[in-house]
Amino acid sequence: MSTAARGGQNALPTYANARDRNDSVSSGSDENTGDEAMDERTVAQQLQQLVIDPLEIFSVDGSRLVADDAGTESPAPMHGDASNTAARESEPRALNTASDATWDFLANAAQMFEQPAELSEITRADVDRGFDMQGYWWGGRAMQRRMYMEYRRTAYPQYQGVSHDVRSVLEQARAVDPTGKFYRFRYAATGDRFRCKITHFQLRDLVWATSSYDVFYWHADGVQSWNPWQRRRQCVVARREMPESFRLSALCVDGGTVFAGDYNGRYFVKSLWADNGASASGQLGDISDVGDIVNHVSPACMRGRVSVAMNSGRVDVFDVHRATVIERSPFAWAVNCTAEGADGALACVVGDSTQGLLVDPRQGYRKVAQLQGHSDYAFACALSPDGRLVATGSQDTSVRVYDVRWPREAAAVVCGNIGAMRVVRFSACGRFLLAAEAADYVHVYETPTLECAQQVEFMGEVAGATFSPDANCMFVGISDAVHADTLAEFTRISDPAHSDTQGFTCISA
Repeated sequence: MSTAARGGQNALPTYANARDRNDSVSSGSDENTGDEAMDERTVAQQLQQLVIDPLEIFSVDGSRLVADDAGTESPAPMHGDASNTAARESEPRALNTASDATWDFLANAAQMFEQPAELSEITRADVDRGFDMQGYWWGGRAMQRRMYMEYRRTAYPQYQGVSHDVRSVLEQARAVDPTGKFYRFRYAATGDRFRCKITHFQLRDLVWATSSYDVFYWHADGVQSWNPWQRRRQCVVARREMPESFRLSALCVDGGTVFAGDYNGRYFVKSLWADNGASASGQLGDISDVGDIVNHVSPACMRGRVSVAMNSGRVDVFDVHRATVIERSPFAWAVNCTAEGADGALACVVGDSTQGLLVDPRQGYRKVAQLQGHSDYAFACALSPDGRLVATGSQDTSVRVYDVRWPREAAAVVCGNIGAMRVVRFSACGRFLLAAEAADYVHVYETPTLECAQQVEFMGEVAGATFSPDANCMFVGISDAVHADTLAEFTRISDPAHSDTQGFTCISA
């Protein structure tokens, strides 16, 4: 990630006060509409006008860029700051235009739904009777909810490391059938105890599953383990066990071992299977470097090793048993994510570049091929279990899937709804590709064409999303200062028309 991005590492995006935008959408009428009710069609028309207004994007330093009719970009004050909460509490004023009324409706909708959830535990039966997966009751308010989610899409800030036209990216994306039903919601827990702590807005791969019964996430108290079937939570790594002032930026749980990296290039590793809970910590680099953030950690092909993506521009292969770095590979840019194939013959590396790399880990991460097409930095990548497909997720809002046999051009491009793609994962059976946006949306695409997808909608920042190793479950972590912090579980829907090639068994929801 860039140096400018690091400057705002603690602040997550916030939404603008809708009323601050009145001047830009006002129709110029002085007639007072009072409390005259608007029907759904009027509100939808007004919102449509707002959505197609000049596109707002944010550069990586946080300043807003507004694209005018000619397509050029000019700076404008940033509106997504912490003062919007106080602005929402300001005294109401009269509605002077239809546009004012629209924004007032959306602002009121925001106040209506930015409330504590009514349920702390949610089951499928609760969803069937009108609650959502975060414990909010939507009975009779379906239209308001739809409008509120559209408002969130419009107001969510778009960060850019490389200036680009988002419209051109959207034009490359293929049409996707959103009616896919692959996973069904089963259970969710909400509240502060289940808040997956996000320490950097660009680093989100903070939820890991080692089985359908063991889900791990980073919490303010340490690394937590959650069993959704027994509805039990326990701390497996307490904060006091970690080095002083350890600020976790990346997490990996695999093979009975927890590996965590922080903002100063330090690591902490602990065995969950050892009787004495043996742990070790230290510095990945030769010296402590405040800027050497551990951006991502992923399991390597060889058990007992992990690949560590460093912000200083290198990949470290770390042996968790000996607690030492056994190999270092430099790159020309900050490395944001790595993913290794099942056989260890191929790996993908992405970072602060619009181009990703396919490399050979057996030969010191020697370059094999270059992946082109993204318009901004990439923060996520994954290889399919059979090693034929590689997926990359970027801040340009797209996921690109390449066939490793012809990697010069993406075989498929899909885009999200609200912002950057922060997490991508293939299921162990190879049939599904999970793509998590920065907020609100998690997509499950059917590979290899990505023409059919299931869209899961939440309210809040997505801290992480993952499949269980047998692909029978999917887990999503939501962390948000306004909406309910949530850990949700989905179970795979049995589909006799599809049989997995690797012997995994489907279960009925």
